[in-house]
Amino acid sequence: MWHALGDGQQTFAALRRVEQEADQEVRRPALRALTASLLYGPARVQGLRDFAVRTGAVPA
Repeated sequence: MWHALGDGQQTFAALRRVEQEADQEVRRPALRALTASLLYGPARVQGLRDFAVRTGAVPA
């Protein structure tokens, strides 16, 4: 929902909460694509690059 609204900070916060609760979930293709979309989008979100590498959304 946050991504659809264009709120990268809230989207990333939600992804981090998912990782805390069930880290295998953020490795699913849909969430990896969402992470990559945030990373390559116009907004800059602190910590996102490390998260993307850690979850396999982008290569190291």
